[in-house]
Amino acid sequence: MKLKSLLASAAVSALIMTMPAMAEELKIGVKAEISAADPHILFGPNRNIGGQVFEPLFHSDEKQRPVPALVESYETVSPTEYVFKLRPDVKFHDGSVLTAEDVKYSIERARDLDAPRTFRTYLSGVQDVNVVDDTTFSVTLKSPDAVIINNLSTFGIVKKDAVEGAGENDFNGGKAAIGTGPYKWVKWSPGDSVVLEAFPDYWGGAPDYDKLTYKFIKNDSTRTAALISGDVNIIDDVPPNLIKRLEGEKNVRLSSGTSYMLNYLSLDQHHDQSLHIKGNDGQPIGNPLKDARVRQAISLLINRDLIAQRIMDGLATPANQMMPEGMDGYVEGLAPVAYDPVQAKKLLAEAGYPEGFQMTIHCTNDRYMNDAKVCEALGQLLSAGGIKTDVQTLPGSIFFERATSGGPNKEPEFALFMLGFGAANGVADAAFNALVQTYDKAAGRGANNRGRYSNPEVDRLAQAAAVEIDQEKRQALIAEGTKLVMEDVGIIPVHHLNGIWASQTDYEVTPRTDLFTRESNVKHVTQ
Repeated sequence: MKLKSLLASAAVSALIMTMPAMAEELKIGVKAEISAADPHILFGPNRNIGGQVFEPLFHSDEKQRPVPALVESYETVSPTEYVFKLRPDVKFHDGSVLTAEDVKYSIERARDLDAPRTFRTYLSGVQDVNVVDDTTFSVTLKSPDAVIINNLSTFGIVKKDAVEGAGENDFNGGKAAIGTGPYKWVKWSPGDSVVLEAFPDYWGGAPDYDKLTYKFIKNDSTRTAALISGDVNIIDDVPPNLIKRLEGEKNVRLSSGTSYMLNYLSLDQHHDQSLHIKGNDGQPIGNPLKDARVRQAISLLINRDLIAQRIMDGLATPANQMMPEGMDGYVEGLAPVAYDPVQAKKLLAEAGYPEGFQMTIHCTNDRYMNDAKVCEALGQLLSAGGIKTDVQTLPGSIFFERATSGGPNKEPEFALFMLGFGAANGVADAAFNALVQTYDKAAGRGANNRGRYSNPEVDRLAQAAAVEIDQEKRQALIAEGTKLVMEDVGIIPVHHLNGIWASQTDYEVTPRTDLFTRESNVKHVTQ
């Protein structure tokens, strides 16, 4: 079989190795705090910061395309078996050498960890990981996987001896936080900051900055003020209403780019009686969201253009599907979702709700750009269309716990709720697997399907696409599945977010579709 050397991307590694070290601290103000130091608990902020401590087998460039990291080369032995060769010169932060045994342990732990958000979605197809020798390991898949290399770029590699038997405090305190990345874990002060320190023996050469400090600044105005005052060098998640203010600052530079992040509505399609839906008389009723006509009506009551232009000041793109234009799995020619209150009213009447019903919509207020304001707008639009909607916004730390397991028997609690999703591996299969495949914890499907949408034909198409190596056939399956989900209103896409950063003028940020702010995409420039 053909040896797939990764020399084509060697320039990326060469660039890392030749960049000069700079004796300085880079201070980054971020809106969202990490939820754990454990790299196998899947959460965007965790991956952003922790990915510089715990490296994946493949890095992802600014477009989420895999490039070589700990894996130097690999060979496809068969459609379900791969053999990987590790770089021979990789050290952990404690000076010990990375081995294939550490990799085996990391893959299996990331796949099997019992936590609310894990990498099970990306690794459920891995059947076995076998150690060949210290620098060689093989992966056997349950079935062919069209995006296995992308999936191996999503999670970090840990040191087996340090992590076996370790608990949350061992990671948070640094005892188990031993990786191979360009930065070492120093300190996490919950609610305040994470401090990382440069690792001089990094295989790719010493990083640019001696120290990285991520300051958690949830409030947008406070985060902006911290940049202007010089308390931080860079801020992420710049809100639309503060852009003009920053444009007026002579020592500030703005950067923006298309994001993979989809804000969407999940709908309770599982409970016969939803906790947060009542009749207009305030009494419990059967769950109307199980009726596709009601789901369609809710989608038609959302004025996506209004939200994108007025609430988001043009810094979001109305969404009619799961993937943004230009990324893997985007379906050309899919019609935008119309804003049509008249048709929505007809559908509600057909479904037996001519006067609507009462409902609560839940959203975060500290996780996504303008999330609370978007939630308020959604509530007003639904109320104007005949569904009397209360709005409750919550901190992400509370919201996600309740959205995942706050209901009876630790089931998802909410009826209608807004979340965000970005495919960590950069491909459409992740969105299908996580958001709309039938929830199956054992199979690793539907991990983020908190509304418990289920359609056997969507499952069939998604699973067929996941094993289809022929890219033309794979894209056709994804397109068919996407159209079916949108017709069925399995979820309701609202918009894709733009990523916006602001920095002092002597720093330049290269936008990433995953919205990460890392040492590798921040360049110190001379004025």
